[in-house]
Amino acid sequence: KLAAYDTDGDGDFDVEDAKVLLDDKTAEEACRGAKKETPSPRDVGLKLREALKQQLAIIHERVEAKKLAKLALAEVRQLLAKEKEETELDLGRKEITARVKERVANRLKEEEEKMEKEEIDKALEKVRNKKAKQNEVVEEAKKDGVGKKAKKGGETVLGKEVKSEEKEKGKSTIKEKWKKMNAEKTIKGRKK
Repeated sequence: KLAAYDTDGDGDFDVEDAKVLLDDKTAEEACRGAKKETPSPRDVGLKLREALKQQLAIIHERVEAKKLAKLALAEVRQLLAKEKEETELDLGRKEITARVKERVANRLKEEEEKMEKEEIDKALEKVRNKKAKQNEVVEEAKKDGVGKKAKKGGETVLGKEVKSEEKEKGKSTIKEKWKKMNAEKTIKGRKK
């Protein structure tokens, strides 16, 4: 609609075109190729107002579009910031979880080593106790007169049974004493 009032030929109606219309230039100069009648100043004023209103409406729409674009951009930035924060939190959680797992694994390993050490110490203690008991039995056997003189006196040689005069009389040998001790141990073990 406004192309008819385009006086400078740039393709749109602007302030320069309005000045030309307000200066009441001839219709030939104002409208190239348009009607040759000169419009009345009142008609020109009304048309000019309409054109200005349309231009203001377009400018207003552009401003509103820019505002909406800024709001949308702000929302997108906010969403991106939240996503980034969540990914950082997830990475932090994973890192903390990995550290905790590593600590737990180290503690378990230490506990296992400690338990193994305790078991080894208990086993060594048992071996020492058995050896001490064996030594006691040997000492008792020596006190009872059982010794290494198997060839001469017909007595028992540490752990080997040989018939002797003492055995015939009813005294027990080292092997019999061991059997008694083992029997007592099994009985005590069953009671526990």
